[in-house]
Amino acid sequence: MNTEMNAAVDSNSANTNNSAENVPLVEWAYDKIKEMIFQQILAPGQKLIYKDLCEKLGISRTPIINALTRLEQEGYVVSESFRGFYIKPIDIQEISDHFGIREALEVYSIEQALIGCTDADLVILHKKIDAHADYMPLVYDKKKYSLDAEVHLEIARMTGNKGLVDMLTHNLEHVYLRLALSTSYPERMLPAVHEHNELLALMKNRDAPGCVALMRDHIRKGRDHVIESLNRKEAYRSFVKGKAR
Repeated sequence: MNTEMNAAVDSNSANTNNSAENVPLVEWAYDKIKEMIFQQILAPGQKLIYKDLCEKLGISRTPIINALTRLEQEGYVVSESFRGFYIKPIDIQEISDHFGIREALEVYSIEQALIGCTDADLVILHKKIDAHADYMPLVYDKKKYSLDAEVHLEIARMTGNKGLVDMLTHNLEHVYLRLALSTSYPERMLPAVHEHNELLALMKNRDAPGCVALMRDHIRKGRDHVIESLNRKEAYRSFVKGKAR
């Protein structure tokens, strides 16, 4: 825990019964728990033990419970009566639903971005695309997911529509935070890089129909790859269980 985080805990832990003064601490706890979900420190389906979270974060139960309630409202955790909170797993139907919403958001995003984007905007996007392309881990990890998200969020930022950026951020987080980091097989990495570069070329040419068609195809291929990867992992687990009998 860094100095700033320790200072935040020290200055707020004495005020956990005062809701107004406790707001910054709740926000901090929310961010830290969300980060633990992304890092797979807290895994899908895992029961959340208040005592463990209090010890990890160095704060009392009250802000942690408030943070978990907010995370439940946003769909990251689920609560059961008399049993507490669990990290909410993501299933194939939910993945498909989120990718459907993402496709609608990103098609609108690319259409609106093309209306007013400048050469300077495209230079920034190019740098984000290169950063994603230059990082090639053996398997998907947090950094790879983050770099991919940054490419898509940069296009949304070009629109100047903060609501759109917020909605797309929430959508991406729901998939990337709740998938196991190693869920997606690495064979999708290189095609995604080529598609990003092709999209940039189409944007430079202000080819709106081409951009929309490629964006739809890119999102759908991503969806199909995630679902296929989950199905393959489930088939492997079933095979192992069958061999163990």
